[in-house]
Amino acid sequence: MSGYGGRSYGERQGYGARGRAEGRSRPYSGGGPRASRLSLDDVDALFSAVGRVRFVAFDFETTGLSPASDRIVEIGAVAFRAAQENGSWRAVEDGRYETLIHPGRPIPPEVSAIHGIDDLAVSSAPSFAAAAPGFIAFIEGSILVAHNAPFDLGFLKAETARSGIENPSNPAYDTIAIAKTAISGLPSYSLKALASSFNIAQTAAHRGGDDAKVCMELFMHCINLIQTNN
Repeated sequence: MSGYGGRSYGERQGYGARGRAEGRSRPYSGGGPRASRLSLDDVDALFSAVGRVRFVAFDFETTGLSPASDRIVEIGAVAFRAAQENGSWRAVEDGRYETLIHPGRPIPPEVSAIHGIDDLAVSSAPSFAAAAPGFIAFIEGSILVAHNAPFDLGFLKAETARSGIENPSNPAYDTIAIAKTAISGLPSYSLKALASSFNIAQTAAHRGGDDAKVCMELFMHCINLIQTNN
């Protein structure tokens, strides 16, 4: 495997039982819209996991933008492993987790207009506290992948705290930072813009399950670009 910035991807790091890189004190590689490229250490850690570790791409739809005052209304997640074929990596799905969540409050109409989830849609859905054990079990031992990960991880932390549930400590990568590592200078690194640039189909944008699948495909596309270009 080719090197990145003079480093060899063959230099492996071990991963603990819960998927955390041994010796790494922070399980999350920071990101968000202002994210920079991944550090060399993060790239090394990422490529030490590709092909060996289960990943889960996930997305939350919410009532708004504030983890403190808003709530999750949908969880979409797709588990996958990376398999190599003719020198390139591809995703092999390993299960899905999708559920609507009753937020315990009305969903603002302007937000429903974005993701299509209204009060009627969640009227018989479980609360986050009821759905969380299933989601946490689904991601157990996996590395998380999300687009604008600080947003989703912030909501996960807030919702688990409100529910009296331990916040998962899974390592996580932001596909914004990964995309900036793979290719620089794009006018936009939104999920929609990147999917369009890389010809990744979006069937239901701003729905948890579809955004999670697009995130998975974006992740794999960027992994191949990083490997090829560096």
